[in-house]
This record gives sequence, structure tokens and C-alpha cells, in this order.
Amino acid sequence: MEETAFKGTVLEGRERKFTVINENDVEKYSSEPWISKMNSALDDVLFDVERGRRKDGKEPFNSYLVINLDEPYADEVIEILKRNGHWG
Repeated sequence: MEETAFKGTVLEGRERKFTVINENDVEKYSSEPWISKMNSALDDVLFDVERGRRKDGKEPFNSYLVINLDEPYADEVIEILKRNGHWG
């Protein structure tokens, strides 16, 4: 399925692998009941992922560096990723 959020960006045509949510946007644009439900569901899902990763012998948590594609240095970061085999 085509990821419509990527249309017109360097990610167009790629499969979505990660979902990033700006927590400030959630606080600003969503209601407390939805935020509470989301937090509860996310806690449950993350617990399952942590347990599954441990079962598979992996580290239970990953940390990621996230940049917005509209940052002026995004192309430089993409070039670094390409040189290190992490793009494409």
C-alpha cells in the first residue's frame, strides 16, 4: 500500500517502517480522553514488543534519531545514511 504521507518527498514510494508522533502535537490537537486511551493502548503494545524482543534475544528497547525532512540539513543526513548502507 502506498504511503500517502511520503508523496512528494524523498521517501515517496517507500514502505513505512516507523511511526513518529510529535507529543507536543498530540497534547495540542487531541483531547484528554483520546490521549488517555492512546497512552493505555501504547503501553500495552510496547509491553508486548519488549517481551517479544527479549524472547528473540534482542535488546528490549531501541532508540532512534529523528529528523524532519524539511530541515536544511536533511539532504546531508541522507547522504551519510547512503554512504553507510542505510538508505535505499
